[in-house]
Amino acid sequence: MQWYSASDQASLDRIEDAWSDAPVDNPELCEMLLDVARGDVVFYAEAEDPNEQITELLTLLGYSDEAIAAALAALGEDVPETPPRYVFAQLQQAKNLYNAGRIVGSQVGGDGFSFVPRPLSKEIQKIIRPQSGVAHVL
Repeated sequence: MQWYSASDQASLDRIEDAWSDAPVDNPELCEMLLDVARGDVVFYAEAEDPNEQITELLTLLGYSDEAIAAALAALGEDVPETPPRYVFAQLQQAKNLYNAGRIVGSQVGGDGFSFVPRPLSKEIQKIIRPQSGVAHVL
């Protein structure tokens, strides 16, 4: 699945279909929001290395180091496409960032702008890194 962008009219149409309030009338702002949101998602998702996940899971299931090495070698350097949950998380984070810059009530700064910082919310974090069904029992 492809990341959202605002680089051309087709991309703007795609983002507008997914997000009715997207600032498509200002493609530069829209692209910045999507780019920052993508960076947030990628940064948070970096700890989710597929090789580490496979190694951890196979270790928990009791496979030998040789079997784990064989499984990793069989995967080779195939890089899976961007998971749909990452793209969805990008969209949700872009909405959060956009809403953070909108005026809320009478909270307007001296120059007419308002900003409420919104980190990657717990809901978006769960989209990026869903909880596994493997129990962590010691």
